[in-house]
Amino acid sequence: MRFVLICSVFASAVAPAAFAQRDMDCADFSTQREAQSFFERSGPGDPHRLDGDNDGIACESLPRG
Repeated sequence: MRFVLICSVFASAVAPAAFAQRDMDCADFSTQREAQSFFERSGPGDPHRLDGDNDGIACESLPRG
């Protein structure tokens, strides 16, 4: 029982760090297509601020690629 408790405490402390993702900027991508793909996989909203004009297109200044 104590082992299970220790494991659950450890897992809850480590889990957020395991899923943490560094902030991405347009400079982190070579092409707009690459940035768009990441943007669409990043979930709802624009947590990385890749779509400055909120038109659904990420990093419009990058080459299309």
